[in-house]
Amino acid sequence: MPANLREAPTVRTTPTNSAEAVERRRQAEKRLREQRPKPGPDQTDADLRKLVHELQVHQIELEMQNEELQHATDAVEAGLEKYGDLYDFAPVAYFTLDHEGTIQEANLTAASLLGIERSRLLKGRFGHRVAEADLPQWNVFLKQVFESKDRQFCEVTLLREGKTPVAVRIEAALAASRRECRAAVIDMTEHKRAEIDRLILSKLESTGILAGGIAHDFNNLLTVMLLNVELAQTLTPPVGELTQYLEDAKKAVLLARGLTQQLITFAKGGASVRKPTQLSRVIQEAIRPALSGSRVRCNLALADDLWLVEVDEGQIGQVIRNMVLNAREAMPTGGSISVRAENTVLASHEVPSLPSGDYLRVSIADRGTGIAQAVMPMIFDPYFSTKQRGDQKGMGLGLTICHTVIRRHGGAIAVKSEEAKGTTFDVYLPARRVVPEGPKASAKTLLPRPGKLLVMDDEEEVREVLGALLRRMGQEVVLVAEGMSAVEAYEKAMGQERPFDAVILDLTVRGGVGAQEAMPSLLKADPAIKAIVMSGYSDDAVLLEPQQYGFKGILRKPFNSDDLRKTLARVLGPVKREA
Repeated sequence: MPANLREAPTVRTTPTNSAEAVERRRQAEKRLREQRPKPGPDQTDADLRKLVHELQVHQIELEMQNEELQHATDAVEAGLEKYGDLYDFAPVAYFTLDHEGTIQEANLTAASLLGIERSRLLKGRFGHRVAEADLPQWNVFLKQVFESKDRQFCEVTLLREGKTPVAVRIEAALAASRRECRAAVIDMTEHKRAEIDRLILSKLESTGILAGGIAHDFNNLLTVMLLNVELAQTLTPPVGELTQYLEDAKKAVLLARGLTQQLITFAKGGASVRKPTQLSRVIQEAIRPALSGSRVRCNLALADDLWLVEVDEGQIGQVIRNMVLNAREAMPTGGSISVRAENTVLASHEVPSLPSGDYLRVSIADRGTGIAQAVMPMIFDPYFSTKQRGDQKGMGLGLTICHTVIRRHGGAIAVKSEEAKGTTFDVYLPARRVVPEGPKASAKTLLPRPGKLLVMDDEEEVREVLGALLRRMGQEVVLVAEGMSAVEAYEKAMGQERPFDAVILDLTVRGGVGAQEAMPSLLKADPAIKAIVMSGYSDDAVLLEPQQYGFKGILRKPFNSDDLRKTLARVLGPVKREA
């Protein structure tokens, strides 16, 4: 191939609109015509045509390569744009730092985290943003990053412009050039808050277990106290001061029963045992302990025709108590609280979270300090509290429990408050348009027919007082301390053809077999057994659905003699009265 052909310049085909490019194209074409070879003695037209064809092929190949290169360039640019977006809008702050901690690069999240424009952030020292107390730790960390090939970690507090300092975790690694490092800075605020919440929940769980155990033991003691008082009443003529003292002691025990229900609700998470209820008594019993010992008085207005609500009395009583207690604490120097209960018919959207229909409304109003509008949306949040108890803040669980209980009952709580003037909580509960009848004066508790009973309880005091009361009812009683002893006694009585007519079994036995564990053996011995379960845990699954476990009746501690008579009459059958 002739030299002048081999050196012919490649014609550029990339389109352009610049005058310079057009002129360069014109000169290149002129040179090509000038350098066009003339056929020599050894060259034919065929050879020239072949060479020209090869040049045209090479030219097309170059054009195709240019197109591929352009596509590759476009792809690289698109990738860089995507990388830039991912870098800038990543949820983590990214920094590139030199060995002195000077910020070479930073993404938009980094600028947002520190509350400063990115342009002002670049070329500044990262250490200037670290809290003074953490600077020694930061300096050691930066040195380790540049001296080690491994990724390094540290936690420091960063100062921010116009914002509170923020706790962060920094992960950094040395770049391949070893002249800079790349660091990811993670905001630890939510993580630390979650750690605090987990710690609180762990403490609450432990406290709940303890509270449940205390409530169980306390209910056993209350059972002993209540039944002993009632036994004493049967031995005392119904006249004189002693009778009044015993009746007052009985009322105090029944009031204490409500306090144990609060412990159980707290311990077990509030599984409810609901029944149709007239709330007047529940409200009055809840207010008394909440205002005891305070300088706050209560103005009570309860409508005479309150509709029935299907509720767990213990839980609703706890709600009323908590709200009255809040109202009391809002008036530390004393004052008056207004508690009203009335029937109401809600229109659609009158209370946003409730459908239209019939409701019972309980309103609790104080004339205290009120609630700031800024914190109003947070008053039902767990652990949110504005109360101060000595050096510690309140737990912030009272209103949370109230809100949860009412919501589970299908109701809602509405709040109105004005600072320095007071707060009103309106509790709405679904109601039925039924006004309960007053107690019939002639109504008498049915007496159970006499029989042979087996009583099992691990508390000696409970066994003895229960046995004494049952004997006064005309029952033959055998007492045992735990489940396996109950099974042995039951099987022995059947073998002697003197079977028990019914058994009363305690659900929980420390270090032994309780009612639930003993029932399979008892049912095997006698599928028709008449068993009653009793427990200080009023919301245990066995008490909620006793039939599934083979029981015919339940007794929730503390129970009184009337509860015992009614339960036995249902299980054994009542004494037939002569017409």
